[in-house]
Amino acid sequence: MLMPIVAFFEGKLHNRIISILVAYLVAVVPLFAVLFFFFNQSRILFSDLPSIREKLSNVANQFMDWLNQQFNLNPETSANWVSENLLSAVDIPVGLLQDSFQSGTTILANMVLIVLITYFFLLYRTAFKNFFLSQVNPKYRETTEQLFVQLQKLAKRYMIGQGLIIVILGVLIGSGLWLIGVPYPFFWGFLAGFLEIIPYVGTSIGAVLPITYMLMVSDSLWQPLAVLIWYIIIQQLEGNVISPNVMGSSIKVNPLFIIMGLFLGGFIWGISGMILALPVLAISKEVFRSFDVLTPLSYLMEDGLSRKSNVFLEDFDSREHRFFDVFFEERERKRK
Repeated sequence: MLMPIVAFFEGKLHNRIISILVAYLVAVVPLFAVLFFFFNQSRILFSDLPSIREKLSNVANQFMDWLNQQFNLNPETSANWVSENLLSAVDIPVGLLQDSFQSGTTILANMVLIVLITYFFLLYRTAFKNFFLSQVNPKYRETTEQLFVQLQKLAKRYMIGQGLIIVILGVLIGSGLWLIGVPYPFFWGFLAGFLEIIPYVGTSIGAVLPITYMLMVSDSLWQPLAVLIWYIIIQQLEGNVISPNVMGSSIKVNPLFIIMGLFLGGFIWGISGMILALPVLAISKEVFRSFDVLTPLSYLMEDGLSRKSNVFLEDFDSREHRFFDVFFEERERKRK
């Protein structure tokens, strides 16, 4: 995905290693600066949490005192219940909030590893390309090279589109939270934008964290409720307007495959695997479409599958599109 930047500097500097290093300075260093901003903001954020817990304890005790007066309850029993149940329950989202940012060190370590792997892929890219071309029949090499160019364009479009979506969501969500009166509004906004990289899971966490935070710091319920409504509005806007226009249809994959990809990616490589799930699925869909026998599978992965249910029998009901025939033919040969 850094290929276009590296190619640009390589044409100017005529040295691949220096071009890769300059590309990292242009693209990767700002990313680490953003991560540092998030970690620094989270440190400031969590320094206020002990006082927040004390505030919640006072509110809960006042509420239980009112219940004791109204229903003649035992004050000691009520106080014990608040301490053992309510405040313990509050500790769960607080712990989730803290763990989410503390795990950033693991993410940072994984990112350093990814940077190193990417460096060597960029350095040896010509050798890798020639290796794959040597394994392809000469009459198909031109088609294979076109596929490589197409995949590079797809990756570039995904990276640029994802960056634009992060900025748009960060500004929209941050502005709305600022109007609602949420502390650190643009921190929460851009955090939600970055978490959107992980479909469904990331967007849900991006909404739960500020809502939980506002439940802990707000004196009334209207602010957490307003945050929830604002996130729902932005989520609908992102899914129906922003992403389709910024990303385009080539990146869209149906939800079933995305969920399975998130599960497999998370199982194999943790958070990094979940982040890579969508681009890997989009690239796989494009690769499948380049081969007649796998074209139906690429359509099976497309978004809006329920509206295209008849396309398989109408357009792909022929021998060249039946990849299951390979297994049946092999079975027939074994019988003979």
